[in-house]
Amino acid sequence: MGTEDTVYLDPDTVDTEDLEEETPRRRSRTTKRRKGFMQQWSRLHKKLGSSPLIMFFLGGLVLVLWLSGTVVQIQTSELLALGTSLRVANVNWNVLTQPWLMITGQAPMDRVTSWLYGWVVEVVTLVFALALTVAVVKISSLNARFGRLFVVAGFLLIGLNGWADYSASPGSTPLVQFLIALAIGLIVTVGLPLGIGLIEQGIEEL
Repeated sequence: MGTEDTVYLDPDTVDTEDLEEETPRRRSRTTKRRKGFMQQWSRLHKKLGSSPLIMFFLGGLVLVLWLSGTVVQIQTSELLALGTSLRVANVNWNVLTQPWLMITGQAPMDRVTSWLYGWVVEVVTLVFALALTVAVVKISSLNARFGRLFVVAGFLLIGLNGWADYSASPGSTPLVQFLIALAIGLIVTVGLPLGIGLIEQGIEEL
């Protein structure tokens, strides 16, 4: 019975250069695959981010949330003016009819002051968020002191507005109430330009 010869490789005779070159090649192929995946993902994300349908949807959603937050803020300011400890539990769309009821003299006598306060605070909040520079310049053109007074009084009213959002929020803990007030304040201050900007971007992508 024959025996097979065992072959031993001499490390000195093995071509190690091929082995050394193979590792960088594998790494290079892996890196290229990763870069290719990232480029494909980037193109897909860019395509989705510029989709008119997505822009219209997000813009409309932001505007709806902005209007809802504005109505809620008016409600919380009115509760603060009335001195009640009630909390806002729903969006009362009838708030949007209050200016017309006040102008036509149909508003309840015991609610007119609170309604007026709520709307004034909301308008000041929007002016500070969207057109503060223009407002200060126009008021200061009549009287520089009025311009400074407007800024100081506006900040005071906005601070009270934030407190009204906090105190009238339905959260179970102070932290939750703070987060609710923060979310409402954020969407009310930036929601209008953000929503309009997204819709404009969608129109440009058509």
